[in-house]
Amino acid sequence: ANGGLTTAKGSVYDQLGIKVEFKIIDDPAAKLAELRAGKIDVMWDTVDSWAREASMLAGEKEPLAARAIFLQDWSRGGDGIVAKSEIRTIEDLKGKSVAVIEFSPSHWFALYLLSQSGLSADEKATVSFKFFNEPAQVKEAFTGGKVDAMVSWQPFLDDAVNAAGKKKAHLLLTTQAATNVIADTLVASPAALSGKSKELESFVRGWFKGMEAVQKDAKAHTEKVAAALKLPPADVEGMLSGLKLTPFADNAQFYGLQGGKAHYETLFSEAFEAYRRLGKVATPVAGKDWVELKFLSAIAGDYAGQQVQEAPLKALEKEISAKDKGIINKQLSINFVPGSADMMAGSEFMLDALGQTLISFGATYLQIEGNTDSTGPRKANIELSKKRAETVKNYLAKTFGLPENRFKTVGLGPDNPVAPNGTEAGRQRNRRTDVKVIVAAERE
Repeated sequence: ANGGLTTAKGSVYDQLGIKVEFKIIDDPAAKLAELRAGKIDVMWDTVDSWAREASMLAGEKEPLAARAIFLQDWSRGGDGIVAKSEIRTIEDLKGKSVAVIEFSPSHWFALYLLSQSGLSADEKATVSFKFFNEPAQVKEAFTGGKVDAMVSWQPFLDDAVNAAGKKKAHLLLTTQAATNVIADTLVASPAALSGKSKELESFVRGWFKGMEAVQKDAKAHTEKVAAALKLPPADVEGMLSGLKLTPFADNAQFYGLQGGKAHYETLFSEAFEAYRRLGKVATPVAGKDWVELKFLSAIAGDYAGQQVQEAPLKALEKEISAKDKGIINKQLSINFVPGSADMMAGSEFMLDALGQTLISFGATYLQIEGNTDSTGPRKANIELSKKRAETVKNYLAKTFGLPENRFKTVGLGPDNPVAPNGTEAGRQRNRRTDVKVIVAAERE
């Protein structure tokens, strides 16, 4: 859109009549300070970081009324977790040590995965984070045997696996599966929002036009970016391969412009709560109060009918049994009408949280396993547990607009107990719904 770090003649922004200068500021604190001082009009951020920063700003005597204005891209494989080979699930991180850069998107990624896991609050507290300042230090801590896992980005993830040896280490999970967790956004200063509103609208409009140009001729635009950043084109191509640029339709979906709950608000809220639990922020903030959508709304007419495009999921390579584990494994106590597959009132709240998990983990399948106690005929219990698993699937698919082929339902009846059936307490534990988030190997 800009033709370089400064506006080139004939570029999209030049044609729209605005001048844009991109400044590279690696330090997050320095970047926010520049925005606060009015030295920059817009800063790059991630939604998780913006939630933490918004809470900090809200707690000040004169809060900086900056706002997120649109979604730039999703991390899609560029970020992830490398772990020792024996660590196969997020729940296996219990009692383990993890290297990461504090407050980085990697830190948020780890915190989010733990929040979605089947670990209890006490078990999550046993995960020990070791903080470092640079990704190379994170990698060295892992390959040197000082920690059990590391959270970082490419190429440090692959470098760590290769250095440790593929028999000793593996990629546990990346944003190729957790597709909608790390969201890059742009945040505008209050001065720009109030005094440069027309310029900001042109900036947003030009950004999406530039994105369309990239999709038409990725090679040429990769070379332009490489020249501007003074990097080899192969390095830029590698960076871009680990993300998904987000056209207008993705933005409309993310911010709920066409109805439904905005995933932006979910991620913002989850990030604020994650850092609040750690004692890093205190002032409550809501995502809806820290976003300005008028610029997206102004260009909506240019993209009428545009749909979100995602590659189809690759089919699972094998059937998942009751003994197998997913990357995330939860036991849910969903209340059903006795002897029926109808959910009792109130069960939806638990399933709504699970639905948001499925949106975040877009390249996964969900196996839903219905279980009963041993009371009554085994055959009838198996049939009932299967129907109850179907009820859960149907609710999630309908409420969150998820394709039914992302679900597998199993009725296990009394055949997979987690406690003795000789006591009421044991029978109550066995009357449960198990859910397993299964990672698709890759998108086709």
